[in-house]
Amino acid sequence: MNITKLLKPVIKLVLVFAVSTSIYSQNNECGFTYSPEAQNYFDSIKSELEILEEQFLQNRLTSRSSTALTSVPIKAHIVRQTNGTGGLTTIELDDAIATMNSIYVDAGLEFYLCDTINYIDDDNFYAYETNDESALFAANSVADIMNIYFTDNIVSSSSGGGLCGYARFPGGAITENILMANSCATNGSTLAHEVGHFFALTHTHGGSNSTTTEELVNGSNCDTTGDFICDTPADPQLSYGNVNGACEYIDPFTQDANGQTYVPDPQNLMSYSRKECRTLFSPQQLARINSIYHLSRNNITCSTFGADFVADETVSCGANLTVNFTDTSAGATSWSWDVDGDDIEDYTTQNITHTYNAIGDYDVALTISDGTTSVTKVKPQYIDVGAQEINTTMIRLNLTLDDWPNETSWQFLDENGTVIDSGGPYVNPTDDFANKTAQFTVNTDMCYTFIISDSYGDGICCSSGNGFYELRATDNTLLATGSDIGFGETNGFFNGVLSVNNFSTETLKLFPNPSSSTISITSNSLPDSYIIYNTLGQVIKRSQVESENDLEINIESLNNGMYFIKLTKDNADQVLSFVKN
Repeated sequence: MNITKLLKPVIKLVLVFAVSTSIYSQNNECGFTYSPEAQNYFDSIKSELEILEEQFLQNRLTSRSSTALTSVPIKAHIVRQTNGTGGLTTIELDDAIATMNSIYVDAGLEFYLCDTINYIDDDNFYAYETNDESALFAANSVADIMNIYFTDNIVSSSSGGGLCGYARFPGGAITENILMANSCATNGSTLAHEVGHFFALTHTHGGSNSTTTEELVNGSNCDTTGDFICDTPADPQLSYGNVNGACEYIDPFTQDANGQTYVPDPQNLMSYSRKECRTLFSPQQLARINSIYHLSRNNITCSTFGADFVADETVSCGANLTVNFTDTSAGATSWSWDVDGDDIEDYTTQNITHTYNAIGDYDVALTISDGTTSVTKVKPQYIDVGAQEINTTMIRLNLTLDDWPNETSWQFLDENGTVIDSGGPYVNPTDDFANKTAQFTVNTDMCYTFIISDSYGDGICCSSGNGFYELRATDNTLLATGSDIGFGETNGFFNGVLSVNNFSTETLKLFPNPSSSTISITSNSLPDSYIIYNTLGQVIKRSQVESENDLEINIESLNNGMYFIKLTKDNADQVLSFVKN
């Protein structure tokens, strides 16, 4: 008798029971919920978000990308008992932030305390229930900053179960607050997990804790389900029951819809794995965090000590651009500017003027000090010298307004500063949430500028609706898009080719993507060579291109994940991304 075969169903039943029991307890670990408002907001920014994420990952390959960390202020609220006893200690708070900083460094962010700790001495909030949220936030939350509340425990008012913490995506109401139970804030991973939600990361097992993810193991639907991240493997919901003490996944039975066994990552911080196992974000998760900060969380500031700046010009069609930078920081006594992303200090005065003499996109970083502490603001690809190269006969504007349309206006100008077309300010309430379109005929070898403005400075999305704009070429190629634009933004275009004719992203096609075996690249003009990089900027493969057959590239030996392929012709480079699954 084959005892192993006989016992296999029993083993499976016991394992499933253990996993299910653990999953039940794990359901209450995190109180994150994915609201319809957050989903609508995420959908409205998805195009722009994908552009920023790819830029973040590609920036590892350019010398104009700053490695400085943007400093994100935290307003800490420590809840104690009414008599002033209990609560998180300052040492525990400092250690928790230091641990989180060691995790978020690869996302280009660091966190610091803004002003003194706000102590809340109230027994009712010390034993916090989620129904207490409105009263707690109304009395204590500070606008435009990351408010983190630390309390003795958190109980879900709907289920009665305990929670480690919770946070919300950008979009919708009350999105700048994070709740943490003290014991979880100090375990090394849960605070980073909740802050991940704050920056629009969902659980690796997807939006539901009660059903198995629809994401397939082969990654073919990785960008439309699960956690919407393609370099995190499909996760059937990790737990203490299916991850052992060595941080290994031990469930050989659970399979996806195709019958493939899951191979999730127990180390991922956005999973429900053992807390001590969760130590890292994937490269695409890091790109999502950084991009959401710049797209949706860049309003976060400390009113008494924080770095920020503006520039009078950020875009030029020519090969030179002179920019006047103005410091708008708070609490600074000294300044250090890096205006070209090379991590070298360029100026040490408060307000500066700099001339750029080479075509390219440049990060700008300002570090300020108050004599004791230094904080930094990095604006990626803030300066655009040479403008974006396009090849089209027409540019189409699609604009969706928020519920304050009278704040929004735009202009489309040629290289002489002549206004070709304009729109707005629009009319309240007639144009509330209205869709507006316009088309601009463009000539070859000409520069054009699109300027969109919001007079109030809160953009056209988020708290007042899900407005956005996009510019598309004749063939529907997305040229630019934006929503959380503050007071406005500018896009410059050169309609022609400043570098090599017939060698641009508009004429390069890579397919299939994702792929498990081979990728193919087509181009109107054969490149001279290519280099494949991983997301860390390491060279994986390089080759000369002699014929079209050389652009049929076998990738079977690559590990699953995202890669970049840089194609070179003469002195021009183009970078495309692909996913190996």
